[in-house]
Amino acid sequence: MILEELRAHVLNTALLLPKYNLVWMAGGTVCARDPQTGYVVVTPSGLDYECLSPEDMIVTDLEMNLVEGKFRPSVALNLWTGFMRARPEEIFAVVHTHSPHATAFTVVHQPIPVITETMADWFGQPVPITRYLSVEDTEFSTLPVEVMGNGYAVLLGNHGPITVGKTLENALERAVTLEEAARTYSIACAIGKPVTLTAEQATASFDYYHNRYGQKKT
Repeated sequence: MILEELRAHVLNTALLLPKYNLVWMAGGTVCARDPQTGYVVVTPSGLDYECLSPEDMIVTDLEMNLVEGKFRPSVALNLWTGFMRARPEEIFAVVHTHSPHATAFTVVHQPIPVITETMADWFGQPVPITRYLSVEDTEFSTLPVEVMGNGYAVLLGNHGPITVGKTLENALERAVTLEEAARTYSIACAIGKPVTLTAEQATASFDYYHNRYGQKKT
């Protein structure tokens, strides 16, 4: 079995999604690209993660040609690899969820503004939204990539959020952070009118977190 370690990492990440209340049963997707081979490992379509093993993860190339695996890959593989092809030096992991509060924004077709410092740290800008796209829509694999631009997340209209990162840990933490930000915003709206961060504040927070926060790198 090739890419055994990455396959186990993808499955372990997928198993964390329901623990953070981001998906249920077989919902969502986890996808990662190996920097050495360029191959992509993705969860199979429509199967409960609890019943899977690392061997059940699918391996393809960036053009979606099957390299190894016995199941059908995620039906949206063309979209996941589209993010990776668009920013090959930055995006090595994609996480797609159906987390309830972030998904609520997709139902009202409203972007998620930068409302907390933690959200600014991980995104640096509001999270935009696409129109509703079925998997058979001709723009399904391209429009979300265009709408996300240089950001790290996008909302699929009437569907759910997608987060990306250089590592699976980054993409997962963004998924958790986005859901928590959406939940906090919903609570704040019930109290009063939320005050969002300005573009300058969000950018500065993102820059500080990723370049100067934490321990010195040796």
